[in-house]
Amino acid sequence: MAGTSHADRTLLAVGHPEPPCEARDAPYQRGYPLPDLYAGRAVDRGHFIPYSGGGHYGPNLFVQDRALNRGWSRDGRGYRFLERAAVAGAPHTLMFTRPRYIDDTDVPGFIDLGVVTGTDVAVHRFRNRFDDTESRRELSIVLPGATNAQIGALGEETASVLLTENFNAVLVAMGDAGLPRDGSCQDLDLLAIVDGELIAYEVKTRYAAAKAGRLTRTGNLLRPRMQRSRVPGSGQASQPYVAERLAGQIDVGHGYEGIVVQIITVDFVAMLAQWFDVNDKGSGLRPAAAPIDCTAAAHRALQQIVDHRGQL
Repeated sequence: MAGTSHADRTLLAVGHPEPPCEARDAPYQRGYPLPDLYAGRAVDRGHFIPYSGGGHYGPNLFVQDRALNRGWSRDGRGYRFLERAAVAGAPHTLMFTRPRYIDDTDVPGFIDLGVVTGTDVAVHRFRNRFDDTESRRELSIVLPGATNAQIGALGEETASVLLTENFNAVLVAMGDAGLPRDGSCQDLDLLAIVDGELIAYEVKTRYAAAKAGRLTRTGNLLRPRMQRSRVPGSGQASQPYVAERLAGQIDVGHGYEGIVVQIITVDFVAMLAQWFDVNDKGSGLRPAAAPIDCTAAAHRALQQIVDHRGQL
């Protein structure tokens, strides 16, 4: 569809997927104009009908959010699942992609992706743009399109809001805001003073995982899984692990006796956060208190991140 008030754009792509007979025309695809970023997010040259299903170029190409295209987000995994289902059923499936535009550009705000088989019809709408300022502050819109790294960052920021507002904590450092990274050494997520005591925190965030939204019979969040090490007793949250990462903040040499370490689980499905005590070996987690609602903290955390860098 062409018009004087908007860019030329595709209204519907529909067909029976079939494996491509020709190799991908990489030079042609590279020639399709693509911005480096769109509303601060990385983008790809997406296909309305995937190349793996015989989708060609020209009107079949569009500017697609990279996390959606590559399956890096919860929505992205759903998008890729439908695409693979359509291609796997070829040539007996019918698939369609309906872009929904929200302005005069040719970059769709949403994508309706549908797969029709002899026994089922699956249709889902996916968000492709995140450039509206207000919508970027809505968790229900932002979370499905967020990558695992973005979800983790939001969890850490949410935990920091809970610590400062609920426990009057003084933040000493955060993993993304002060502690330097050295090679493959993963820094602590949070370091804070609570009731005059310095405490190290590891934050575990859930959203797309199987454990997300699930509670035990006693009403606790499921215990998080800690990263293990080949060296016994030096896994994540153990005293050796923490001491190595505190070297730039406090003296962990002669006379150092250790530090209190806690795990904070932030669940964006249940919208709950819970503290867990952990022993010196980084194992044997047990709830330190009952779960608390983290909805308000998560919204404030998202606003802080958006204010700081424009997007999650």
